[in-house]
Parts: sequence; C-alpha cells; structure tokens
Amino acid sequence: MIEENFIRLYAHDFSQMAGRAEMGVDVDEAVARRVRDAEAHAKLMDQRKGKGHLSALVARIRDEAALFNGRVMRHGADPVEAAERRRAFLSNVADTLERLRSARSLETENKALA
Repeated sequence: MIEENFIRLYAHDFSQMAGRAEMGVDVDEAVARRVRDAEAHAKLMDQRKGKGHLSALVARIRDEAALFNGRVMRHGADPVEAAERRRAFLSNVADTLERLRSARSLETENKALA
C-alpha cells in the first residue's frame, strides 16, 4: 500500500523548490539532494509498505506541474510564462525520478536473472 504522506511530503518539497527557482533562488543542489532522498526513501517504503512509491510520486509531481496559482512569481512576470517555467521545472524533476525508477527496475530484473 502506497503511503500518501510519502507522496505528499516530496511533492510539496519539489513544488516549493519550483517556487524558489521562479523567484531566482539557485535550487540545483537542493533538488539533486532531495531527488536522492526521495529515491532512497521510496526504496525503503517499497520494502516495508509495498511497491510503487516512486512511480506514484512521479505521477503526483506531473499532476502538480499542471497546477499554477500565480502567487509565486516575480513581480511583473507573465503568468503564462511563469506557469510554463513551473511545469518545465517539475517535469524535469519527474523525468529524473522516472529515470531512477527505471534504472532500479532494470537492476532488480538483472539480479533476478543472475
């Protein structure tokens, strides 16, 4: 069973980072660290609670990428452009997590074949 709190925690963190990036803060190191945390935590959650945590997180982040409320953007910025930057940021995070999930899945299959 996938833990909603796990999904909510990381999706919220990545959404916050998207807002900080929009405000001009350099979040690259924080994003990389949080991606590693999410991947390691998902692995642990999969062992303890059931498989699919990273896939569920990717799906939630993609859903969040489509949402934009306009509260977090630079003064004078075009809301359409800000929404697109948020979508691109979160889509990039989701793509990175998806690649990690695929690599982990491939690693698991290779261990099973060996």
